[in-house]
Amino acid sequence: MKRSRDESLRHLEIADYLIRNIRSDQFAVNQKIPSENELCSQFTVNRNIVRQAIARLTNLGWITPIHGKGCFVNPIPAPIVYVLSNKTRFTDNMKKQGLEYSSKLLHWEKGAAKKEEQEKLGLRETDLVYRLEILRSIDQKPFSITTTIMPEQDVPLLENYLNQFVSLYEILMDHYQLQPFRSKSIFQASLPSLNDADLLELPENIPILHIESLMNHPSGLPLEYSIARVRGDMHKCLIEF
Repeated sequence: MKRSRDESLRHLEIADYLIRNIRSDQFAVNQKIPSENELCSQFTVNRNIVRQAIARLTNLGWITPIHGKGCFVNPIPAPIVYVLSNKTRFTDNMKKQGLEYSSKLLHWEKGAAKKEEQEKLGLRETDLVYRLEILRSIDQKPFSITTTIMPEQDVPLLENYLNQFVSLYEILMDHYQLQPFRSKSIFQASLPSLNDADLLELPENIPILHIESLMNHPSGLPLEYSIARVRGDMHKCLIEF
């Protein structure tokens, strides 16, 4: 016999109740939340539903279960305000907020432009591009993964400057005198791939913000096409016009 839709969502009701009480300091940081038995009695549900609610709060980072003792409220840092404008740079954003940050180049390659890359960057089938996979962290915690595609003709011999990678835009400024300007960004909430979830240290059922952007030369010609996957639980976007 199938459970009704209302029954299947009862764990969300319990999770929302607990989150509301944590946010209002009814359950303070390091305080133990009600036990499974107490929640079962309060909401008139079975233990399996309560455990689903507890698992949800654990995945979202609100609580930490300790075997034999119960579940305790975690300190929840405020979301990081990420300013998005035509001149946005990760490094500048973090410096202005006084946050510790780092960028790590996970992978790079040079090859023929794919069809979508050709369309976004105005390239021909024979044109080559660089593809970089960059992991950015804030306060030693993974924040985002960005796939960046740039025409080889705009950044020739880019591989010569990747060994001591710190910032892509520092490389562009120092070695190519390029300062890209954002012309368009498309936002979409989605679930992370298993690989992205692993790199971001995020459960695969927790949403991320998928940001597809196009950066141009000051002249208006396309220079960079990027696809960023940002942790939704760490991010608050401020768009400046």
